[in-house]
Amino acid sequence: MDVDIRNKTLAMALQQIGQKGNFTFSYISNSIPQDSLVTITEKGKTVRQILDKLLDGNFQYKEYGNYLILQVKPPGQFFYVSGFVSDRTTGQRIPNATVYERHQLISTFTNNEGYYRLRLRDKYPAAAISVSKDLYSDTSLLLLASNDQTVNVSISPYTKLLPTVEITGHSQVEKTWFGKFLLSSKLRDQSENLRHFFADKPYQVSLLPGLGTHGRMGGQVENKFSLNILGGYTAGVDGVELAGAFNIVKNDVHNVQVAGLLNMTGGKMIGFQFAGLHNNVLDSMRGVQVAGISNNIIGSQKGVQLSGAVQRVEKNMTGAQVAGLINSTYGKVDGAQVSGAFNFAMDSMHGFQVAGLLNTAEDVHGVQVASVGNVDGGNMRGLQLGGIFNTAQHVEGTQIAAIFNKAKYLEGVQIGFINIADSSTGYTIGLINIVKKGYHKASVYSNDLLPINVSWKSGSAKLYSILTGGLDFNQQDRSFIIGYGIGREMLMHQHYSVTAEFYGINYHFAGSDEHFVIYRFAGAFQYKPKKGITVFAGPVISTGFRSVQEGVKATAEKLPGQNYPGFGDIDSRAWLGWQLGITIF
Repeated sequence: MDVDIRNKTLAMALQQIGQKGNFTFSYISNSIPQDSLVTITEKGKTVRQILDKLLDGNFQYKEYGNYLILQVKPPGQFFYVSGFVSDRTTGQRIPNATVYERHQLISTFTNNEGYYRLRLRDKYPAAAISVSKDLYSDTSLLLLASNDQTVNVSISPYTKLLPTVEITGHSQVEKTWFGKFLLSSKLRDQSENLRHFFADKPYQVSLLPGLGTHGRMGGQVENKFSLNILGGYTAGVDGVELAGAFNIVKNDVHNVQVAGLLNMTGGKMIGFQFAGLHNNVLDSMRGVQVAGISNNIIGSQKGVQLSGAVQRVEKNMTGAQVAGLINSTYGKVDGAQVSGAFNFAMDSMHGFQVAGLLNTAEDVHGVQVASVGNVDGGNMRGLQLGGIFNTAQHVEGTQIAAIFNKAKYLEGVQIGFINIADSSTGYTIGLINIVKKGYHKASVYSNDLLPINVSWKSGSAKLYSILTGGLDFNQQDRSFIIGYGIGREMLMHQHYSVTAEFYGINYHFAGSDEHFVIYRFAGAFQYKPKKGITVFAGPVISTGFRSVQEGVKATAEKLPGQNYPGFGDIDSRAWLGWQLGITIF
């Protein structure tokens, strides 16, 4: 509005202003010196600015329909600072800039035309006004507390080259899904504008973010005690924070944070954190974290994580993770992971993993136990105990599985139905042992039981498994044997070695329901005249026990080894026998 009033009474001046603005003033006649002469010349000013100057800032204004009511401002309460914020270089007015008073923690935003109006308490002698805007340098000024004032501020673009830094903490809270959903755009913009301003207060109480003792400035204040009826948004907590639904903290939390649904911490969490549904820490955690469904830590953890379903640590974990379904750590694990289904350690694991289904880790130094299987992508020093399978690259410990074990290089022990390794200097104990670059021998031999026998030996020279069978072709109904055992070969010379083998066999008699269970310990001297051919011979000590079906009479004639030195009766016998044969490969 433009006005040019010279030497007119105040009553006439108000009437002229009302005519220009198409409204009518309403006021108590004795509250205004109507007959005093006034002169005022202004261009491009608001009605409030003109009235503040005309009435010396002693009145407050209320609109009612087409009336503008003038009321004497009560002494000792508040005053207004208003004006425009503009770009110092271009002169363009700047919207969404934050204008705030540092001590009273009162703030407002500029509107689309760059205009602001800040209501301040006048109990302080001066007001420290600051203007902040993302990508602009902060600007501050000190005003004496007095009547309403008009202050226009120009701010400069921030042209200093910023160093490349890793973005963590409060600059990330507002950008998360929860931050965008639970925080208004005004609060998120203010956080960007005031990223370098924080204050300390003893306490705060809020209903929702922006509706509390610190108003919109709540996100810039660190508190000793924070109570959020539904949810809150603060800069930090150095004490205790409680919420009926959610807590959102931009920086660090020390001591205790409890929420009915959600905790979101942008910095470090040190102490105890509990949420009915989910905890999310965007930096590191040291202490205890408990959630009904899930926990998430972007940094490292030292302490304990407990959740009903899922939890994740993106860096290193020292302590324990216990989850109903899944634990995952993308760095090193030094401690324990226990879950109802899966444990994942993407780096080395020192400690133990126990899972209802599957464990995975790199470089295990400890124990993995799972009802289905364990996977180690690197070196395994310790124990893998799997209900179905175990796999590892380099095994220096022990793998035990009901079905199969697999290793690229074995220096330890494998115990399972099937054991597989690319190469081995360790021990494989199972029905089928496959070492691709290991011990593979096929033997044809005769012994004191049957004239023709064959066996397959696989594993390593330290310990190999034996599958053996034999048949008597001279009998009409043909007796036969089948058995399994283990053995060891000890090299004496390039062409000479000795073996020690122990195996058990079932000896089925031709034309009879009788059979013997026989345990044999066999020693042999081996001569290797050329590569791939070995001749062997040696003694065998055997112990046999007759097994007869119910109702079948045992016969004394069919006794294994009865023509060799020994002792016993028709049901059990021990004797000294022999073996002679040739091995290929």
